[in-house]
Amino acid sequence: MPADPGADPIARIEGSGPVTEAWVRKHLGPHARFTIRPVLDLAGQAPVDAYEIPDRHRQAVHLMTPADTFPFSSSISRSHQIDHTEAYKHGVLGQSRLGNYGPMTTTHHRIKTFGGWAVKQPFPGIYVWRVPHGALYLVDHTGTRALTQPALAPSNPRRVDYGHFDLLELAA
Repeated sequence: MPADPGADPIARIEGSGPVTEAWVRKHLGPHARFTIRPVLDLAGQAPVDAYEIPDRHRQAVHLMTPADTFPFSSSISRSHQIDHTEAYKHGVLGQSRLGNYGPMTTTHHRIKTFGGWAVKQPFPGIYVWRVPHGALYLVDHTGTRALTQPALAPSNPRRVDYGHFDLLELAA
């Protein structure tokens, strides 16, 4: 509801920004079908105890993280797969929640699952990736940044110890 009861409500067109509701109806109404939805409360999303991700969570993930979370990816499609950052385990409560999801293309999802890549999400929308060569990358709404360079053992550069990366060390 607008602060001024006589003011026209504000709508947001995805990819364009704020416009008045009257503008939407006047300019788009005669030419297109559209849906005006209320604001989605990202903080009020309750976790669920199921592998399947509810539509309200998918919408919240897209609003929070509209791009693929894979390092250096530029895909902003709404058809991304929604990955559990920490793999889903049957019987563990509260795994399907904001802060444990990341949108990815099918290819990037398969690379993460089967290619030896690891990701942690210390805060919702902040992703820290460890690649098979050992480098760490931080991915957020501003893009990708390298945190470390790979440290390969000179005696056997093909053997990489993935180990555990402590996110508290990264914050220090």
